[in-house]
Amino acid sequence: MRWLYVILLTLTSMLWGGNFVSGKFVVGHADSMVLTFLRWGIASLVLLPFVWMKEKRIIPPKSAWLALIVMGLTGVILFNLFMFWALERTSATNTGLLSTLNPLSIVIFSFLLLKESIRPRQVAAMIISLFGVLIVLTEGHLEYLLQLNFNVGDLYMLVAVATWGVYSVAGKKALKYVSPYMSTLWSGILGTIILFPFCILHFEISNPIPSFWGAEAYISVGGTVLAMLFWNIGVQKLGGTASGMFLNLNPVFTALFAFILLGEQLLLSQVVGASVVILGVIYFNYAGKQQLAKRGKGETTWEHGKGI
Repeated sequence: MRWLYVILLTLTSMLWGGNFVSGKFVVGHADSMVLTFLRWGIASLVLLPFVWMKEKRIIPPKSAWLALIVMGLTGVILFNLFMFWALERTSATNTGLLSTLNPLSIVIFSFLLLKESIRPRQVAAMIISLFGVLIVLTEGHLEYLLQLNFNVGDLYMLVAVATWGVYSVAGKKALKYVSPYMSTLWSGILGTIILFPFCILHFEISNPIPSFWGAEAYISVGGTVLAMLFWNIGVQKLGGTASGMFLNLNPVFTALFAFILLGEQLLLSQVVGASVVILGVIYFNYAGKQQLAKRGKGETTWEHGKGI
């Protein structure tokens, strides 16, 4: 049965990778705030009956509310706003490549906010990944760093990655009291509630053709609900570390879909930069696994260290 979970995790990466391509399409039809509201409003409605059937309760305990609110503000509102703003200004391929930094962002904010330790090897791995990011940002012309000449969309995606790190730290707190399904549901509900008064006065979709709603359904149901379900099954059956390796497929699927559906060309600098980033992430995970093995604490958990 192991092959089944490998397929599910591969499908998860495919769904997350396709999010950026679908997002690139929908940003031309509505404001980023409206798109975020739609994504998580639809996803929450789909998740609600599933969580009820699985857990026989809907309301989380009081001890989880603060963490869930922070998750709604960061992972639902800020991450998606900056992601959609990024997609308005840069390629879907670049956003997908930069999203590979999510696991490193989680560790950095875990260190800053939870005082979790980082080993020297992990610091070295982060420097390797940072070098890969700089290759992507400068399109291979590192001399651009001296001119501080970056694509604004790429910088927005880096901010989105940072908000994902905070979201994941809040998720670690929330998971002490609720399941991953419950935390995802309520972060989505709270995020849409907070967004509602800002959206209601400016809720407008230009040219809402069927393909727009198809892309929105993909993002809300496929790239959010189904991906989360497949991910958690994979983590449960194969473990966090093994599952985490599949995250490296996300930018591969993004680049492939962007080439086929959007006509984006994959630059050599993107291939080299992404390879360096992924190498750094793999080395980082290896160093973290070695640290946990020495401490006898088993594997890391990745419930909120996933794609988008």
